Amino acid sequence: MLAEKEVGALPVEIGEIKADLIKSGLASRFPNANIKGIRVEEVHHGFSTILRIHLAADERSFAEGLPKSVILKGGFEDFSRERGRDFTYRSLEMEYHAYHMLPELGLSMPETFFLHLDPEREQMIILMEDLTLSDVRFQRGLSPNSAGQVARRLTALADFHARTWGGEDLKPGGKYGQMERNGAKMFLQYLVSGGFTDEEYAKFLAMPRIQACPVAMQDYDWVKRIMAYTADLSDAIPNCVIHGDTHLGNLYEEADGTPGFFDSLARQEPGISEAAYHICNALDPKVRRENDRDLVAHYRNELRKRGIAVPSLHEMMHQYTAFLSLNLITFYVNPNYYQTEAFNTAHAVRAAMAMLDNNVFDLVE
Repeated sequence: MLAEKEVGALPVEIGEIKADLIKSGLASRFPNANIKGIRVEEVHHGFSTILRIHLAADERSFAEGLPKSVILKGGFEDFSRERGRDFTYRSLEMEYHAYHMLPELGLSMPETFFLHLDPEREQMIILMEDLTLSDVRFQRGLSPNSAGQVARRLTALADFHARTWGGEDLKPGGKYGQMERNGAKMFLQYLVSGGFTDEEYAKFLAMPRIQACPVAMQDYDWVKRIMAYTADLSDAIPNCVIHGDTHLGNLYEEADGTPGFFDSLARQEPGISEAAYHICNALDPKVRRENDRDLVAHYRNELRKRGIAVPSLHEMMHQYTAFLSLNLITFYVNPNYYQTEAFNTAHAVRAAMAMLDNNVFDLVE
């Protein structure tokens, strides 16, 4: 159950966060709670900011279910605003739509108490449950999953994707028609908007993340060509609503192994894009090489069970290979402000190896 109401201008500095905002955000879920104050316990900086907020309240409020702490997420990062420009607010909108729409499409996500957009201040605030109070296992990007874990997650993603696959609700005026679409095209636009000139790209080229990849994949013109190929493919095949950022750092598992998802960049895109992104990011390269075709086949079969007319496995592997380009470019130019160089290097190399194993140069030389 989430609430959205007029709360005035949203804070754009962490110091502007006041108890009244938290009280208002929790009022619909905990109407009788007597919240006496708040304290910011932890701040995690990234593309957006995640804050753990301790709640001071009486024992009756806690006994009636008020949690000891909640998570507040918002666009408090000056670095992101300066780097991404208008794409930063577009990304905040994508996450806002995610918490509005993805749970009703069957995706398991944290309970959300309040979310609000402030277009004038280009800000988003999401108030959600603190998963550290639950018995969940957070996944870590530098600790790859097993093929079995990925298969279970692909089942959940296939069920989620099938609910909007090629549907009328994706069209302008439809329920999901306002969502962004075509991540490859968006990324190409971001490279222009973000000022990724040849000179700027050269700064990343000197980093381990790109130097560790095959020389032919380091060429900026080739990167843009494979991204353009992927963007055209994305427009040519059926789309659905996707989570949009399923690397392991944005995932958790319930005690029984049920996959959970957060930190979404929800948009319209072919479902195989999400499957490729997840398979490649979640597995050690040796395990991925031994299992990616079987995992794509598993994803395809799960879609078929849900009535989706899917292409042949051969064609789906072609699509899989093309969409791996999103993995590559994401971690080629991901600032170390967001992730460590070790994280970016590991994920870029996973993408490059997967692309080589699946003959990406047969698509774009």
